[in-house]
Amino acid sequence: MKRRNGSTDESPHSKRQKRTEEHSVKVGIEQISNTRHLHDLLAFSQEKGPSTRQNIRTFKDFLNSIASDVDVGLQTSRRKILLDYLTALPTSQDDGPRTFAFDLIKTWSFAAQSNDEGLFSSITAVLVDFLSTVSHDIEFQEVGRNFCNLLLHKDQLKILERALSAQKSKDHLIAPCLRLLTELVLFDGGFAAQRVYRNKDVTFKRLDTFLSLRQDAAVTGSKSQQKPSIRTHALRYLFANLRIQDNATKIEILAQGRIFRSMFQDIKGDHTSLIREMLALAETEILQDETVPRRVKGRLFTDHVLGCIATLYTYSGGSDIPQDDLHDQNQGSVPEVAHAFLLSACTNPRYGILHKEDSQTWELDREEDGVDFRNTQQEPNVTFPPKRRQKRAVVRNSTLASFLQTTRPYADNLQRRLVIAVFEAAPELVPDYFVKKRSFSFEPKLTATWVGFATFLLSTIQLPVDRQTMNWDGHSVHFSLISDIIESLLPLPLSPKVISKCLNQNVVIIKFFVIKILIAAFDKFAQVLRHFRLVIQESQDDSREVSKMAIKELVQQFDQRCPDMSHVITIFRTCSPQAGMLREASARLLSLYYQYLPLKALEQKFDVSLALSAAFNDETAVLDQHEQSGLRALNIDHLINIARFSPDIRWWQKSDRSALSLFGCGLKYYTALTADSTIHAIQELLPNALSESFSIESNHCSRHLAVLFSSFLQTNDWQPIDALFEFLDGCFTRLSKKAVKYHQDRLELLAAMKYQWDPSTEYLSGDFLMVIMEQWSFLPDSRPMLEVENITHWLSQYLYLLEYHNVDARFVQHIRGEIKGKTKNKQCRRWLSHVPKSHHSLHSARSQQPAERASPSRKGLPGGSAVKEDIPRQGWKPPSPPLPEDEDHPGLGKWRLLDIGEAVADGSIGELILCLCSKYPEIRKQALSELRTWIGRLQASQYSEREPIYLLTGELVETADDWSTEKPLPYIVGMLAAESCLVLSNPLHNLYAKVNKFLNKGPVWNVKKIPSYWVEQILMHPPSIDEAHYKEVGWLLDLLIAGLRTAADMELYRRCHILERLLSLLMSPLLPNWIQEKLLALLFHCVYADGSTTLVTRYSILSWIRCYMARSNFIGSQKVAWADLEQRCRHQCDVERVDDWSGGKLRDTLDIETMRLDP
Repeated sequence: MKRRNGSTDESPHSKRQKRTEEHSVKVGIEQISNTRHLHDLLAFSQEKGPSTRQNIRTFKDFLNSIASDVDVGLQTSRRKILLDYLTALPTSQDDGPRTFAFDLIKTWSFAAQSNDEGLFSSITAVLVDFLSTVSHDIEFQEVGRNFCNLLLHKDQLKILERALSAQKSKDHLIAPCLRLLTELVLFDGGFAAQRVYRNKDVTFKRLDTFLSLRQDAAVTGSKSQQKPSIRTHALRYLFANLRIQDNATKIEILAQGRIFRSMFQDIKGDHTSLIREMLALAETEILQDETVPRRVKGRLFTDHVLGCIATLYTYSGGSDIPQDDLHDQNQGSVPEVAHAFLLSACTNPRYGILHKEDSQTWELDREEDGVDFRNTQQEPNVTFPPKRRQKRAVVRNSTLASFLQTTRPYADNLQRRLVIAVFEAAPELVPDYFVKKRSFSFEPKLTATWVGFATFLLSTIQLPVDRQTMNWDGHSVHFSLISDIIESLLPLPLSPKVISKCLNQNVVIIKFFVIKILIAAFDKFAQVLRHFRLVIQESQDDSREVSKMAIKELVQQFDQRCPDMSHVITIFRTCSPQAGMLREASARLLSLYYQYLPLKALEQKFDVSLALSAAFNDETAVLDQHEQSGLRALNIDHLINIARFSPDIRWWQKSDRSALSLFGCGLKYYTALTADSTIHAIQELLPNALSESFSIESNHCSRHLAVLFSSFLQTNDWQPIDALFEFLDGCFTRLSKKAVKYHQDRLELLAAMKYQWDPSTEYLSGDFLMVIMEQWSFLPDSRPMLEVENITHWLSQYLYLLEYHNVDARFVQHIRGEIKGKTKNKQCRRWLSHVPKSHHSLHSARSQQPAERASPSRKGLPGGSAVKEDIPRQGWKPPSPPLPEDEDHPGLGKWRLLDIGEAVADGSIGELILCLCSKYPEIRKQALSELRTWIGRLQASQYSEREPIYLLTGELVETADDWSTEKPLPYIVGMLAAESCLVLSNPLHNLYAKVNKFLNKGPVWNVKKIPSYWVEQILMHPPSIDEAHYKEVGWLLDLLIAGLRTAADMELYRRCHILERLLSLLMSPLLPNWIQEKLLALLFHCVYADGSTTLVTRYSILSWIRCYMARSNFIGSQKVAWADLEQRCRHQCDVERVDDWSGGKLRDTLDIETMRLDP
């Protein structure tokens, strides 16, 4: 055959060229310029050529331009063309203005009948765009509603049914129909939503199938990847119905379980925005909707649905649409969003998944042998069958129980937080989870999975104790849940065998994790015991014995589940010094064994004496090094706790590493302490050591050691050295070995002195002095002279404090003379003969609060709370009257020579403030000027506490300006400002919060109400820090004493009714003696301020003192002090005023005229 003309292809298989229709007319949107043109464009034609498709495409572009064109004028003109076209069309006789709809619907029906799928899909998309376009304009509302009614006609519903029944692969037919149904539901706020659902046989047909149709993974074309899948369109349709439909319809839709399950099936394959929308809708429209019953919510969110949502924890991007940003900064990543949803759904009882109320019931089979433990009336010796003790609570949260089995809390932190939150909301799930979860073993191996599982177990054990877990009904403790409680303390994977293997590993992190788990178990076990004891206290007599037996059963089972303590002892002994955290944790675990499982602990031979002595020595050696000092202090606290429970402590045995015994190491360590908790622990431990060694009461030992601790007070020219503690340790060791000998020596000495020991005082100090007197002869030969002088200096302080704390003064003086006779060094003899200057600080320390000791270098009484404040003194010295005003007023310029911080801490600013209370107007004016200069310097400084102190001084200046210039500020105002300045310089002060609250009341102080304000804030309100009430009371009394100097101050106190409240406070039977002494000092200052007459007439102080002395059992100096106050009030009051007040009735009783004292 001849080659065709015009062909240039020489191949015998030439490709047939695609035929083009050059006669086709392309109509652009710019050509639709009037209504007539649009009418001709949409006219029905049975030709299915390219012109019909082009017309449909042109109309689609025209509709899109109305919604998206940036040219507002052009957009308005096109909208007008469309509206004119619709309103200008002739109406039919049946259905109103639908000629346009008739032409387009007829073309749509023709395409469906002729199986022209491309044309059908295009017209369906145009219908969607038309509804979307007219839904945004109120002018098209009527047209749009008529069009919706037309589409829901039975003829059109048949077309939709045919398209929705197409094969799954024909997404080009199904997807536009789903979009059209979505627009019908959303149009005009749900105008046609009810009609859409009423035709659910068509509109909801195969919806569960469509929800499972995703993008074909084999399709790799770029267009196909950008096109949403049928599942996406089906989800949009379902979302629209859940948002728009009324409550009854929504519940009916949700009742179709297959649709809801398909909604979450393989949710991990969806893209990010769709997942976020799906979870947000499920929470807002279902879970948070109160109209949806809880039982419906519970049936919807099954364990399968929750498991599908939990797959999002490993979400990495869906395959439906190209991955968008997986982490939105505003909304969080998909795993975080899923976690927030599951956390809310699984822990909120209102959402129907968690059954918080009646979440567990106790199944007690009444047909078995035994007793109904809820209402038992049996005798206390009733025995319980072993089978019943293994009964568990029936888990009502079965959905959550099944769902938790599918989680992996050991592999993901979010899943671990979810499971822990569910355990906290439903504690009965803890034993159920670990009983069923057998897929992972806790066998020790250092992997990320093991560490994650250990962290999960630790978090589970650390959950708070829930009364439902223990069936705490306030009447009895039930045996039925002992096993469940044990599972919450030590879950099933933590068997004694596995824990022992972990503790014997060479890997430090494994041992540390297991020890922390055991510590958490012991802490929770202690909480359970406390709860059980409360139940026993509240229970009736009939069930109390049963509850006690249940507690014994709990302790026994916990003992069986705990590993042998020998493994922990091995870890503690072999722990390297660098592993400080492991050593501290193992020591704490050992102390918990001794405290809660003493029988198990005493089975092992653990010598805490050597460990505690070594810890004392190590801590004292490195106390100045900040590194790991906190861990060492905690370690010592745990060892001290062990020593309290250990029965055989070798207090007087010396180790190879130390020249001191354990008791001596404790004394030395005490002087270097800064932590209050350890101070109190030592103060409790050492008296017990003396009590055990000498078989005397512990309170006597506490008094003796309180004086000894006080003698260690460091001064500028003295501090204790190692030789002092070696000397004291030797004396105590000798006393422990020969206690009878030295006791007899003391009695012989007293007999030789023809003196009888006061039986009200403790005798341990006397025996100890006999040892010191005996060993003093050997001291100069065995020690260098500098060490002897240091020990002598201490002894002088100790002897002074013994006299001060009511140890028999004559006996102490005799011992002082004997020791002085054996001393040859002149300096030592001088110290023993006279009271050193440092003793004045010791005397001052006696009146300070016992709990204020924080550092040995700090001015105060060492020993703190160990000093017994109820020891009376033999001699009585009344408080000194207030000093007169210094005529030189050094506080006016002293602050200028110091830095800001030094001026505050040194009290120089306080002295400047007190100049405002001077009786000289010139001094007050100069002080006010200096304070303004101070404020400027303070504001420009870098002092850390400048802001509150600036506020304080500013308010003080404003108050001084507002006060009368003719009279000084009351001393209470100046003292308050001076003391507040010191308080504000220390944010840890007990009064820091209350002072700041006072400063925030206003810029000017109400001077006449300052005393009453502070009395009310401290006496009538709780303290800012727990257990600091008496510290605040002591601060208040010091303030009131210092602020009471003149008769005007006394009158201010009277007007504020201060003394009435303080005298009422004095009647408290639990008031510490040091507070009573301060109150007594305040009354003396009232007398010094010419307030005797006020005390007698306003407060009947004389009768009050007599009643108070008769009510209280005073001894020694206390009785003398109150008698002295009574005498001073009698002698210094105004006789005529008192006589006029009493009508002459007190004259004979008090004999005032014969008891006048010279002023």
